[in-house]
Amino acid sequence: MIRSVLLAALTLSLSACMTRPATSSGSAEPQVQPAVACVEGYTRPDFARLQADLSAARARWQAAALPNYAYDFAQYSLPVRFPAVRVTVSGGAVQGVALKAGEEGEPSAQARATVEGLFQNIADALAYQQGQPCPAVEAEYDAQDGHPTRLYSGIKEANIADGEGEWNVTGFERR
Repeated sequence: MIRSVLLAALTLSLSACMTRPATSSGSAEPQVQPAVACVEGYTRPDFARLQADLSAARARWQAAALPNYAYDFAQYSLPVRFPAVRVTVSGGAVQGVALKAGEEGEPSAQARATVEGLFQNIADALAYQQGQPCPAVEAEYDAQDGHPTRLYSGIKEANIADGEGEWNVTGFERR
């Protein structure tokens, strides 16, 4: 949410700078929009490869046909660290989300997802980030059944210290 607010504010700020006020003749002269600078050494993600990896992982997951499973889910979205949880899925639907020992607080919305929901979260991140000037996206999947194990999404614009998040799936258990 914070990332969305920051990106919206940045977009509004940039759009306000794109045109000059009307001149005395009443016409508006377009102003050149400054290019967004990415951090030094930045390399744009290969979105075609990321999409292919997502499709292959989804195919492995469908072939595995696992309607019952559980996994641990941990997430941060700078500057917030959400509590780690254990997610239990039965019959293809989330049956429970329990805080891990020693954790407190409200889990994130993504913590209440089936594996299919996690795949959709990755697809949404890829679609959004592909249109950004300095995106950073990394996704990882289980080699055997394809379930997602990690998503990192951020912006690598120079002079931006926020705007990134990551979630991890560990302790995956077939039931």
